[in-house]
Amino acid sequence: MLLLSAPFDPAAVAPPRPPLRPFAHAGAAAALVVGLGAATETLGVGPAGLGRALATGAAHGFLLALGWMLAPGAAPGSAGPVAGLGVAMTLATVVARLVPWGALALLLMPVMLLMTASRRPALRTLGVVGCRPRHALAGLAAGGFLGLHLLITASRTLGYRVHSGSLSAYAGALAYDVGANVLSAEWVFRGAVFSWCWRRFSFWPAALVSTALALLRYLIDPALPHSPEARAGAIFYLGLVGLVACALRAWSGSLLPGYLAGLTFFAAYRTLAP
Repeated sequence: MLLLSAPFDPAAVAPPRPPLRPFAHAGAAAALVVGLGAATETLGVGPAGLGRALATGAAHGFLLALGWMLAPGAAPGSAGPVAGLGVAMTLATVVARLVPWGALALLLMPVMLLMTASRRPALRTLGVVGCRPRHALAGLAAGGFLGLHLLITASRTLGYRVHSGSLSAYAGALAYDVGANVLSAEWVFRGAVFSWCWRRFSFWPAALVSTALALLRYLIDPALPHSPEARAGAIFYLGLVGLVACALRAWSGSLLPGYLAGLTFFAAYRTLAP
């Protein structure tokens, strides 16, 4: 259960970090599954898209594990939750790809992550706490503003339009954002990385490092637009979303406002078509 909490205190003494062995195992397992997915996709083995779904699920699962690695005081007993979240993420991504409306399985991932993290009070240092209504509304407003600005800019400068695709495809894309894309980004980059850096430096260095690493994650994502203009625009807006999420994290002490900002932004982004 989420609890209201005072803003994160960057001056607080950090408890010992958990041992690295469980996360080395998680990284090796994720790399193995990503490699298996790439080989499956290249060789055309199994249903179409299975390989990409395996690789995507394993990558997001590893990001969740990385958050645990950077969370102070998450040990002992981290190996079980890390493995469970990674397996669940991979399975949910595969189901989303292969089963009609299977993307709804991804909606269970925030619930599973919250239930797992709520048993470990140390993870509240990552922002796994509730927030006040004004913080949540600020997150929705910030994401909505950036999303609307993106729609106007993309339509006027790149000729993009709001497409009228199938409801199932749009719902599937949003479910991916809810249960994998935005979830893992907030957990790792605004939760673990930002909190870790903020303890040691100040807000702006922490926000810039967090946002730069988040942009690197998107730069290697094959789903990012490939044309130079669209790619530059995506990086610009994703950078703004990252900085806004860091500010919301610092202001509220919670990951929830930044998570809502990211979801609202991507809800607009998913409507664009060349």
